[in-house]
Amino acid sequence: MIRTLPLLVYLLCIVSFAFTQQFKKEEIVGSGKYYYGTGISQDENQAREEALTEICEMIAVNVHSKFELAVSEENDDYNEKATSLIQTYASGSIRDVESIWSPLPDGNIEIFSYISKTEVNAIFAERIKLVRRLKANADDNREKGNLSIAIQNYYFGLILMKSVPAERVSSENSDLLVDIPESITEILNNIHFSVLSDQIVSENERAIELYADYHDKPVSSLDFRFWDGNQFMGNRKVRDGVAVIKFFGSSLDFDDLKIHIQYQNYNARKQNPAVENLWDLVSHPQFDNFKIIELKEVKKITYNTPCSENIIFNSSANVPVQQKIRENSLVFIDFLENGNPNEILNVFGNDEFLNSKIAAYMKFNMPIPICFGGDAEINETRYGYEVRKIPVLHDYKSIHKQTTEFLVLDFDKEGWLVDFNLCLTDDLYKKFVKQAEYGNDWGNRQEIIKFIEKYRTAFFTRDIKTIDLMFADEALILIGRKIQPRKQGMNEINYAPFPGQPGYEQIQLTKQEYLTRQKQVFERQKDIAVDFSSFEIKKKNNAPGVYGVEMRQNYSSTTYADEGYLFLLIDFRDENPLIYIRAWQPNEWDTNNLINTSNFRIYK
Repeated sequence: MIRTLPLLVYLLCIVSFAFTQQFKKEEIVGSGKYYYGTGISQDENQAREEALTEICEMIAVNVHSKFELAVSEENDDYNEKATSLIQTYASGSIRDVESIWSPLPDGNIEIFSYISKTEVNAIFAERIKLVRRLKANADDNREKGNLSIAIQNYYFGLILMKSVPAERVSSENSDLLVDIPESITEILNNIHFSVLSDQIVSENERAIELYADYHDKPVSSLDFRFWDGNQFMGNRKVRDGVAVIKFFGSSLDFDDLKIHIQYQNYNARKQNPAVENLWDLVSHPQFDNFKIIELKEVKKITYNTPCSENIIFNSSANVPVQQKIRENSLVFIDFLENGNPNEILNVFGNDEFLNSKIAAYMKFNMPIPICFGGDAEINETRYGYEVRKIPVLHDYKSIHKQTTEFLVLDFDKEGWLVDFNLCLTDDLYKKFVKQAEYGNDWGNRQEIIKFIEKYRTAFFTRDIKTIDLMFADEALILIGRKIQPRKQGMNEINYAPFPGQPGYEQIQLTKQEYLTRQKQVFERQKDIAVDFSSFEIKKKNNAPGVYGVEMRQNYSSTTYADEGYLFLLIDFRDENPLIYIRAWQPNEWDTNNLINTSNFRIYK
């Protein structure tokens, strides 16, 4: 009898446990306060997925009428479509459910999962908050003329709102369902194109330089397509108000130019997982994005005129080696226009760093100097001089894409070319120049700009070593064109996260995941583009010479895209600038969760 007592106690415990669980399940079902579902399988994960699917279906039944205007008109099964919309949350918040786990006599596992209706409403509210943050970012970029990002984030906000079961999404006393479409329409209606130059540059080539403005200010960035006589060609990009279009063959006789401004940005949808999941489920809003530009005069120019002859060099300061800088700039521009990459050694000598960078730049971007020329500014820098804003056209033939870019050439104090990078947009550059007037710290801000330009260029040249250094654990010393790692001292810097911000270990893990993915992208993708939708340089309080750099980075390629927040902590108190911290937070839009200068204390 004594031996059987433990067995009886065990059986009683199981019966009591099963009864308690059954009572709790019935209480949950009968309360009307929960969404719930059941999954049965020999595999616990599969059972859980089945339970989550039932939860999504139950939510959909309750809210499907709110989705009827959002789903594609090609499918009349609104319940099924609404379930799919709800499942776009399943990769995140709706997975945070409570579950009751029960073994069954046949060896299967039953999982009963549930989530309160209050929590689901809060999840919907979080998505609305994301829409508001996207809109705020779009508003900011719209003000700056960065219209490619502004339109993209407005449009992504519209897509996300189609998964929110609410008749009205309000923000600051406005209806986002009305306000966002009106914002897109206002941008499209107030972008104006004019022809700066229209030239026949060879027997079979016509080049047109366009100027794009928005409310009488140059457009910082804008994507569009144009009609070449057979089709609307792939992406073209306006940068700093300028875009170049090339016609060939029968298109040489066109007397107008037809343009579609891009607003859907299909390739960038992967920057936001929720947008990507919704893309094929919802109907896409349509906007009038068509423009016709009249072409009046075509000028024939002498064939084979070097593009470098059209560059005008300006300098506001006394530059003793200005003539040498000009000559070496022209050598570089002429080489991009006509040079054979195999001849780099003969042109630029034994500079292995510069030679390999030029070769990679030409290989991956097919750059062509823009023959319409322009003004290039010669400025003094920490280690020598720079020539800023050499216009070039990047040509990605495999996807029919051309983008206007501007180069900044770096020279040593003797006037020899030592490096080159892709410029930030003109509006950002001028903003930091203006800020430096108040802080009397242009040297530091200029160095930050040059580092970020070097970082951005590393993507275009597939320089994984530089990006590896960028996200390494060690501190980085900036010495001219070189970036050198430096072991960080014990207790030299302290990171104190606030609630909602990632811990130090999570920062390290996120950076390593990013690097691993980046290496794979470099190996597989033919086309890569990197830009910043926001960029701020902020002085750290009570630490003169220390700056925080806060950026939202937008990255896209042929089949991959991402978006995130990048933070740098830079110390200028030594002879050579030191970068302590690089943090990457993918798809983080809550400003309370973003790392900033107040999280760090430097002991030095």
